[in-house]
Amino acid sequence: MGKYNLEELYNQVTEAIATLDFDQIWEGFKPLKFALYDDEKCYCNGEYIEKTADFCANTAIEYHGETIAIWNISEKPDPTILTSEIVHEMFHAFQMMQGWNCWAKELEALYKYQYSAENLSLKRYENKILLNILVDYNEAKYEELMSIRKYRSEAFPYEFSYETKVEEIEGTATYVEWQVLKQLDEKKAYEFTEKMKKVMTQPKYFFPIRISSYNTGALMIHAMRCAGNYPFATSERPVIRSLLKNILPKEFEPDNKVIDTDVEKALSDFNEESKNIIESAIARNEVVLTGPLELESLNIYDARCYKGFLTSRFFILYKENGETKMFNGDVVIRMKDENTIDTVYRWVS
Repeated sequence: MGKYNLEELYNQVTEAIATLDFDQIWEGFKPLKFALYDDEKCYCNGEYIEKTADFCANTAIEYHGETIAIWNISEKPDPTILTSEIVHEMFHAFQMMQGWNCWAKELEALYKYQYSAENLSLKRYENKILLNILVDYNEAKYEELMSIRKYRSEAFPYEFSYETKVEEIEGTATYVEWQVLKQLDEKKAYEFTEKMKKVMTQPKYFFPIRISSYNTGALMIHAMRCAGNYPFATSERPVIRSLLKNILPKEFEPDNKVIDTDVEKALSDFNEESKNIIESAIARNEVVLTGPLELESLNIYDARCYKGFLTSRFFILYKENGETKMFNGDVVIRMKDENTIDTVYRWVS
């Protein structure tokens, strides 16, 4: 693990941010305050500050009456990449300040989102179209993309709604991150794009579904801009989910070969892996918390839900006697119901 200095990193990011043309990234978006922190210290706005319990993960938080971006430093990062990630989190702060109302109910979605081979097969095909548009915009391809999305919105309303809410919040922030790299370092922007290409067409990256929506949302914004359907006006909310209401795509009817066998296998593998994670944790029986406790939050990024169990990497937040507490570590959670923790097991991955 490389050595790092929070103050030095902060200054490097600040200098890089000062070179960015924010209006080219997103209309109305301006740089906001940010903080870098580690297990011991927290640096913000030219000084070390108190590290409160709010400094958890990489996100945007309310701090002393301001919305700021925060990033947890565990080892020495690439300053250019770190800058793009910080601006990603700044954009979440911007979304909060602008009153974006398209945040997904993440804990609910863990239970309600149903993984369908048909839905995800169509999504994989959509992603291939998005990557074609990335290389060379084609109006017919864009119309086909919209037609498939229109079909999915009607055939899988909850799943499509959840996916597009994540696209709206995380996808737009990923788009911003991508544009920052384009301004700072073309080589790193190219590598970012190549990584998107790799993960968007491989079915294993649909599981859990939330992660893939970061890239899908970013490329949807790109496609919308190419099509002239996105004015970047801050009053346009939500920019992705409302699009299908504003256009009338050609009817799309899936044929009998819509199920992608690669997607089916990836779904089966995902379910088997979730089962093995849970059974392994129960067999180890290293109980770290016992309920009943109220689940307040977990690391939703790659959380899983399987037959009444949840998984979370790095931390969970829970309430005990009205007090919010945190447990740090990878865990498997046996739930009494969708809100109540029965038992928490350590997960050794």
